[in-house]
Amino acid sequence: MKITEDLISLFAGSATVTANGKSLAGKGSFTSLSVSQEGDLFFGLCQGSGKTPYACSVDFAEPDKPVARCSCPSRQIPCKHAVGLLFCRLRNNTFVVAEVPEDIASKRKKLRAREEKKASEGGAGSEKKLVPLTKQRVSAASKKFQAQLEGLELAEKILHNIVKGGLHSIDRRNEKLYADQVKELGNYYISGIQAAMTDLLAAAAEGQKNQDFVQALRQLGYLNALLQKARAHTQNKIDDYATFPEVGSSASQAMLHSTIEEQMGTAWKLTELSQHGLVLQNARLIQLGFRVYEDTAKKEFVDESVWLSLTDKEIYLGKNFRPFKAQKYIRAEDSVFALIEPRELYIYPGDKNPRVRWDAATQRDITPEDLTEAQTAGRNDFAAVLKEVKNQLRAPLADKNPLYALKMVKLGMDDAGGYYAFDEQGANVPLVPGMFGHLFRWLSREQVEDRVLVCRFAQNSASLLYGEPVALITDTGVIRFAY
Repeated sequence: MKITEDLISLFAGSATVTANGKSLAGKGSFTSLSVSQEGDLFFGLCQGSGKTPYACSVDFAEPDKPVARCSCPSRQIPCKHAVGLLFCRLRNNTFVVAEVPEDIASKRKKLRAREEKKASEGGAGSEKKLVPLTKQRVSAASKKFQAQLEGLELAEKILHNIVKGGLHSIDRRNEKLYADQVKELGNYYISGIQAAMTDLLAAAAEGQKNQDFVQALRQLGYLNALLQKARAHTQNKIDDYATFPEVGSSASQAMLHSTIEEQMGTAWKLTELSQHGLVLQNARLIQLGFRVYEDTAKKEFVDESVWLSLTDKEIYLGKNFRPFKAQKYIRAEDSVFALIEPRELYIYPGDKNPRVRWDAATQRDITPEDLTEAQTAGRNDFAAVLKEVKNQLRAPLADKNPLYALKMVKLGMDDAGGYYAFDEQGANVPLVPGMFGHLFRWLSREQVEDRVLVCRFAQNSASLLYGEPVALITDTGVIRFAY
């Protein structure tokens, strides 16, 4: 098994764990380093704070699903000791060939048995069929849908009272009163709407401080549209199930082509996505950008990756959710500079730039051929792109910051220092550099002519469209403007 720094970073899932593991390897904390005859298992001892060293190992029996094991008390998986073990291998420390320890061999056997059972029951990697509906399942689902409808009615009443009183009336006292009412929505299976209501209260309270209610008004419009669509969608679900055993399909079709279920709060399982055919086999992904932001309404951190699929030339978003209270125990995502090859790429319902996830993947270095192929994803008609963006922005529930790959002929600058990307017809897209826009000045002419620029679109206060550069794809690499 070839160990690289990119592989270790991807395996660790956290910059902190990566740094701590690297530090342990540098200090010479490891002894009795061993590797299996097949080269797919690394194990050894690491001296911790106690008298007895920790026994740690990293098992690559399945190369795309490495398993970390350690006798330390840490709940972080993988821990810094397992990561440090890989850094020892990367540093060319001496690993003695040895037999696989009996306890690990036993765990491997149990893991293979679980995987075989999972596959035989329709797990990942096998053909999956929709679970047949029974009278009991329909009855339980109908009760849930009815509860959602009741929750939506309550949300509409809260929103009506907010509008009636005016956003300016949400002071410290009224904000708490409304917050207590919004808290009740947690009993109706509509956590997404509950979070959107919390966002509205926060935006209105902030507007009260600076007398600027623009963001609150946008959130108000979004909530109004969401409640209307959610009510219609939920009623369709109830009507579809009312025809059992001949269940209708209007709700399921709407669900598979929009984010309505996720916006209401549904947490999709990978098996459900596969059952609905929302999976891409043998995908090849290049990460174009990465960022971390806080969702205060849902009380979580979100690690967001921008991925370009060489398989279908689409741009996808990867999101890893880390609740504030549990962030210590959930692996954080990080920037990836290798090409990722998931066995199965699961695609969440949506329109432009849907969210994706995978269960297992391998990785390799990005080749010049990959970069050439990536550049074929660029759109060379900017006028058509801008029209699509405008249409999306008009949709109340659509993502207001869609991502597009633009095949630009050149990068220009006006007298005021503003940047523009031009297509071969002369149409241009105004660019707002963003956090790392200062890197533009260091780009050579060869890097910006006939290249693909990936942008996140948005509107400014004057409703003018602009693109915020995420990455520039050249013949030699990917230049990121969002790490």
